Amino acid sequence: MSRWIRVVSHLILVGLVFSLVGCGGASAPKEGSAPEANKAPGQKFILKVGAVNNSTHPCVMALNEVFKPRVQEFTNGQVEVQVFDNSQLGGERDMMEQLQLGTLQMSYISPVLGAIEPKINILDLPYLFKDETHVDKVLDGPIGEKLLADLPSKGLRSLGYFENGFRVVTNSKRPINKLADLRGLKIRTPEAPISVAIFKALGANVTPLAFNELYSALQQGVVDGQENAYNTVASSSFFEVQKYVAETHHMWGNFAILVSEKWWQSLPQDVQDAISKAAKEASTRQRQLFREQTAKSKELCLSKGMQLTTPDPAEFIQAVQPVYQDMYKDHPEFKGIVDEILSLK
Repeated sequence: MSRWIRVVSHLILVGLVFSLVGCGGASAPKEGSAPEANKAPGQKFILKVGAVNNSTHPCVMALNEVFKPRVQEFTNGQVEVQVFDNSQLGGERDMMEQLQLGTLQMSYISPVLGAIEPKINILDLPYLFKDETHVDKVLDGPIGEKLLADLPSKGLRSLGYFENGFRVVTNSKRPINKLADLRGLKIRTPEAPISVAIFKALGANVTPLAFNELYSALQQGVVDGQENAYNTVASSSFFEVQKYVAETHHMWGNFAILVSEKWWQSLPQDVQDAISKAAKEASTRQRQLFREQTAKSKELCLSKGMQLTTPDPAEFIQAVQPVYQDMYKDHPEFKGIVDEILSLK
């Protein structure tokens, strides 16, 4: 009797195995097929955005007021955007590394990005842009795309640009009326190669420093001054620890809107398209907000007691010409791009 029980049990087991194979429940996906996560209809995605600025800065405002609701609308709620401002997720270098690893989905990064993508440094060249119209033509055209086209191989992808404006120099020591007044001052710059090169050429003692460390460095006298657009000076309350502001307008600043390439490739095409569309709208709105706020930010800084000077740029322009030549020595291929920008009408 026990022998028949064993035979029946064996037949039942074989039948179950063939049943599973026949219905495909245990089969592995074919090589090269898209992950099931990409195909699941209605799957939810979390999009964490890291920002170094606080909630009053135009970058963060554009993320909260345009990007977040438009992504919600364009994806019918399939993507949840979470904005972490005021350096909650670390400084720019920290977040750039998180993007490359895929642990953070999105951020906007200054030319700190130049450490891994030298072409972005072109936009930081001193006295490169004539005005804001010139800026927009470059960023929103083929030149802007060309500058960041190689990022996917480095774990990042660009969705456009935010503006960081024409920059001024602030300090706590003395007014800057001429180039000689800047020499010897300890000036904080971003951890970006061109920013460092510009202020070395201008004769300052350069101290590269993460933005989230800047206020305390100014307060404690670790550095004498810094350079940023008026909106950053105002939104970060640098007027509390800086007395003098000089409208050098030595460079125009940008932020590249970046996503993690690893995360991007996990998304369905329609979700990618929706996020790209929302980012373009946020970029347009951010620049509009930035420009509207600049005059108000300047007024606020002066009302808080900052003393304004407007030095003649001629000797500054002359002093920074070696920055162009040094770039061309390392990257002769960049001269063609610079000439395109300078000739763009």
